[in-house]
Amino acid sequence: MVEIYKISSFKSYKAGEKIAKEGDQFDFALGILKGVIRTYVTKTNGEERTVRIALEKDFTACSNCFLNDGKSNEYLEAIEDCLVIQINTKKFKELTKNNIRLLRFWSDNISHVLKESTNRILFFVVMTPEERYQALLDQNPEIILRVPQKYLASYIGITTVSLSRIRSRKAKLNN
Repeated sequence: MVEIYKISSFKSYKAGEKIAKEGDQFDFALGILKGVIRTYVTKTNGEERTVRIALEKDFTACSNCFLNDGKSNEYLEAIEDCLVIQINTKKFKELTKNNIRLLRFWSDNISHVLKESTNRILFFVVMTPEERYQALLDQNPEIILRVPQKYLASYIGITTVSLSRIRSRKAKLNN
């Protein structure tokens, strides 16, 4: 495991800082030790769509770089001040060729990414916006407290106005 230390480093990002941009070759997976990082894409009209929110103990990366060694088609941005461990994915893949434990770790993470992606698709196909908000509350209420409303709304696939209405209805039901 000493090899991992040679291809890793600690890095800090300030809230609002862009970590990776569309078109970048970002050859790192980030293990979040502190903070929140969002992954988003931009539509042709410039509108941002949040596709992933990662907190402490999560790993995040630019999907196309991570999976295909291609250029990024998304952005990574620190929502809070962050401390991450940055692992060079190209070098990590090389290490997996000679280390079954690292290969298993890689495989487990790829499986996790696939499961997360499948769940995200179902999130939009099967659930209403209100159900998506409730699922987020049930699965990770910390996100609701730490992520600005505009990013939450985008992540759920609704406007901030719709999110406010959902929150108001939920508050009335709870009183």
